[in-house]
Amino acid sequence: MKYKILYMLLAFVAIAFGCKKTNYDEMSKGEALGTFTAIAPANNTMIVLNSATPGKNIVISWTAAKPGVSTQPTYKWVAALKTGSVDQPIIEFPSDNGGKATTLTLTQKQLDDALKAKGIADGAKVELIWRIVAENGTVKVNGDTFNVSVTRFGDGVSNFILYGPVSSADVITINPILTASTLHFKWQKSFAGKAGANTSYKVKFIKHDGSFSDPLFQFISDNSGLDSNLHVSYKDLDAALTAAGLADQSAIATLKWTVEATSGTFSKFSDYTNDISILRDVNLYMLGSATEFEWDNGNPTYMYRDETNRGSYIYTGYLNAGEFKFITVVGSWATQYGNDGSNGVKLKAKDSDPDPGTYQVTTAGYYTVKININALTFSISPYNAAGATTYNSIGIIGDFNGWGNITPMSKTTFNPHIWTITQTIGANTGLKFRIDTGWDVNWGATASNTDGRYGNGQRDGSNLNVKPGTYKIMFNDLTGDYIFYSK
Repeated sequence: MKYKILYMLLAFVAIAFGCKKTNYDEMSKGEALGTFTAIAPANNTMIVLNSATPGKNIVISWTAAKPGVSTQPTYKWVAALKTGSVDQPIIEFPSDNGGKATTLTLTQKQLDDALKAKGIADGAKVELIWRIVAENGTVKVNGDTFNVSVTRFGDGVSNFILYGPVSSADVITINPILTASTLHFKWQKSFAGKAGANTSYKVKFIKHDGSFSDPLFQFISDNSGLDSNLHVSYKDLDAALTAAGLADQSAIATLKWTVEATSGTFSKFSDYTNDISILRDVNLYMLGSATEFEWDNGNPTYMYRDETNRGSYIYTGYLNAGEFKFITVVGSWATQYGNDGSNGVKLKAKDSDPDPGTYQVTTAGYYTVKININALTFSISPYNAAGATTYNSIGIIGDFNGWGNITPMSKTTFNPHIWTITQTIGANTGLKFRIDTGWDVNWGATASNTDGRYGNGQRDGSNLNVKPGTYKIMFNDLTGDYIFYSK
C-alpha cells in the first residue's frame, strides 16, 4: 500500500513541474547594421571647383543603413588618392547633422581647403576613390568604392543670368540686308575667380534639339568679348543663319541661345537659356517726285506684298509724272533699291555704296508697280481705274470692336483707293475690312492665308486672325491687297 502512495506522490510532482511556466530573457544584446547604397555623385563624376563660387554646395547622398537594436548609425565620407587605399583616406568628413544624416553637404571651398591641406596644387586635377562608412559603435559597414576627379580652385567665373531678349512666342523680324540695325543681347556680368583676371563671353545658338557644346553658330560679345552685351547686325545674323543651313528666309528660325563665360581655362554657361524666333524680312517703301509725299523719306508710300512670293512687292495706285526708287527703313537712306540702268534692280546695301538710279513715270495716272528684290526684277504698267467704285468709308471690324460698327480708316485725295489706320490690338482677334454699313461689301483673307500679315483680300473672304500688337494697317480697295506693318 505504501508503494502505491509513493507512486501517486511522484506522479503529482511530475505533473506539477510540467505545468509550471518558465521565463526566458528574450531581449537581444547584439547590434546589427544593414547595407546601404550611394545615390550621388555617380561613379566617375568630374567635379571642377569654381574659385568664383566658393560657397556653392556639393551634395553627396546615400540610402540609410538599417540600424541595430538600440544604436542609430553615424556616417562619414572618406576619400583617398586613386593610387592609394580608401582604407587610409587623405580626407574625411562626417555627414550632415553631426554624422546622423544620409547626406553630406560641402561648400566648394571646404573641399578645396581639404585638398589644399594635402598638398594638391592650385588648379590641379586629382583622381580620388571614395566611399561612405557607417558605424554604430559595435559594427562598421563600408559602402561601395567609387571614382571621382576633382579640380582644385584655379580660374573661375561666377554664376550669371540672361537678361534679353527674353523667351517669347513672338517672332523677331529683322531686315537681313541692314548693317546699321542690330539685335541686342544682354546678360548679367560674370566675375573672374582670380583677382585681376578678365571674363570673356561668347553668345551661342542652337536648335531646340541641339547641344551648346556644338552650337549652330556663335558670336563674341562686344568689346572683343569683354562686355556683357552683344550687338549683332541684322546682316551678320542673316549670314550666320545661312551658313548654319537655315538659308530659307521665309522660314522662321526657332532657336535657343545662351552665353558662355570664360576666365583663363575655366568656362561656364549662364544659369538659364532663352528661346528666340527670328524671321528675316524686308519692308519696302516707294518715294520720289512721282509719289504722294515726294522725297520725304520719313513719309514714304508703303508697298504691299505678294502672299505667295515673299520677295515680291506691289503697288497699285496713282502716280505723278516724275521719278521714284525704294528704301527699306522709314527715315533712312542707308539701304535703297533702284534702277540698275536698264530697268532692272540694283541694291545699295550701306551708306558707302553708290546710289542706284530712279525709275520714271512719264504720264500721271494709275499704275501697277512690281519689284522682286530676290530675282532683281522690276515692272511698271498702266492700271485702268476708270470703272472702280470710290467708297466714302471703309474700316476694320472684328472681335476687337465687337463686330458692331467699323473703326474707320483714312484715305487721301491723292490715293482715294488706299486706306490706312494705326491700330492697337489687345488680344487675338478675327478681323475684316468693310464699308461703313452692312455686309454687302466686305473683304477677308483667302482660306489658306488667314494668319498672314499681308495678302490679297477676297470679297466675303475668311476672317483674318490678328495677334496682339500695334500695327499700321493698309488696304487697297482696287485690288483687295492688305498689309499689317508692326509699329
